[in-house]
Amino acid sequence: MGNGEWLGEITGILSLLLFVVANVYYPTRLIANQYRPWPRDIAIFFKKYLDIHMWLNVIAFVLMTIHAHFTNDRNIFLYASLLVTVWLTFAGILMRSKKFSSDTKKQMRMIHTQQTIFYVWLVLLILGHLVG
Repeated sequence: MGNGEWLGEITGILSLLLFVVANVYYPTRLIANQYRPWPRDIAIFFKKYLDIHMWLNVIAFVLMTIHAHFTNDRNIFLYASLLVTVWLTFAGILMRSKKFSSDTKKQMRMIHTQQTIFYVWLVLLILGHLVG
């Protein structure tokens, strides 16, 4: 295994782990929403976790891009999953921007948080690795 292949494998594994840790935020928050109103410490936790969620996804996206460059597995499903990842990453970053009105942010949030997009992304990754 050459250096490029090794780097591709390591960045792929790291990006997967970071995506999982970052995106546990949503099911955790859905469960916690059943027990509102939250105590102050829980509200602070979710506010901090939202920042962690965003930055871990950005780092995972960079690692996924490196993985895509160095791996030999290339097919339409993996390219499509990369495009969906680009969309989700940039929509998430734009949602956190202070330059947009609350109405615009609400529309971006609706697009960004659609579970369908996440499931499409997951299916594309699985198909891409099974086919490749």
